[in-house]
Amino acid sequence: MTASALNVLMVTRELSDDRRYGLGRSLTPVVQALRSKGWQVRYLCQDDLPDSAKAGRARWLTWLGKLPGFAGVPNRQLMLGALAERLQMGWFAAQTARGEGFTSVQLHDPWLACGFHLGMKVLGLRGVRWGVAEHGFGCYSRATHEDGLTQGPRTQRWLRRLEAATLASAHWVTAPTQLSLDQLARDLALPANPRHWQTIPHAAPQMVLPSRQQARCSLGWNEHDLYVLGVGRFAPLKRFDLLVDSWVGLAGRYRNLHLQLLGGVVAQNFQQTADALGLGDRIHFSVVEDVKPYLAAADIYVSTSATESFGLANFEALVAGLPCVCTAVGGVPEVMGQGAWLIPVEQHALQSALDELINQPVQREVWSARAATRARQASNLEIVTDQYAELFTH
Repeated sequence: MTASALNVLMVTRELSDDRRYGLGRSLTPVVQALRSKGWQVRYLCQDDLPDSAKAGRARWLTWLGKLPGFAGVPNRQLMLGALAERLQMGWFAAQTARGEGFTSVQLHDPWLACGFHLGMKVLGLRGVRWGVAEHGFGCYSRATHEDGLTQGPRTQRWLRRLEAATLASAHWVTAPTQLSLDQLARDLALPANPRHWQTIPHAAPQMVLPSRQQARCSLGWNEHDLYVLGVGRFAPLKRFDLLVDSWVGLAGRYRNLHLQLLGGVVAQNFQQTADALGLGDRIHFSVVEDVKPYLAAADIYVSTSATESFGLANFEALVAGLPCVCTAVGGVPEVMGQGAWLIPVEQHALQSALDELINQPVQREVWSARAATRARQASNLEIVTDQYAELFTH
């Protein structure tokens, strides 16, 4: 393949602001690494969609939302809006690939890919290899349903058939864990994983952490207090309620125990719970671009997600060498292995694990060492970038 053909269009439905903790956080280093190897890479997201196209979609959705079956049914209107957004973004990707001469296209969800495939056919786009990256655990209808995009049984069946047909047409399908691919095949009722499916993990982040003392000083944290860290969107499937309730159950006994949550503005229900118990000054909420000071300063990292395909925040805490307590859901056991204390999605299990780690500094040291050992086994950026380059050229 000639140097001029070394190009790829990466397509997501994210906005630029969504990249703080989401997909863009893991994709950006790969994009930069491919560019350093001579690839032309464009990262296409919702911000690139013309305002006229967004306005047109809004008009269509307003009209469709008045039709029988949609009028007065918020769940169906939300579903229609989500699907229309992805299909339009996929179509826009087909237009961009044709206009800018891209020969490889990576679409970061199957509904985007469906819109792209349709656009390819209508626009007569030829000579382009394309594939789908699945970032949820299992099929996309399952992932979006669990994330709050409610779908009835008939809608689920239709969406799964659409996803199966789209994936069958793609040149490749990737997921960050083998467990995710296996669940995807089960959800789509496939007898085995197709040969064009493969696992490409997220690369181990390259982090240079400040010292614990420097980090605590910059954050205004007390040197002698204990801080538990949670990171992620404040969405129901992240189950931050389990973490907050477990912390509340321990904070009365441990007067120096704090909880720091990164990923959203103050969750009023959590703050009110803490305030009512006189603990309000020990629960903290932040939205930050750089999590490294928090990873360097914290004593324990906790993830209480009900589902995860990979768990990038978990992975970053592992690489930082923090003692990690994570729910054993989705692809988490494959990613974290023996490097994290894996528990069920249950408050008693979490509170017991935290109690032991708080009480026994030696145990924190043991789990920190396990995290470091596991992190050394992870694929680095060079390996992951080479996997993508191989994917796009063969």
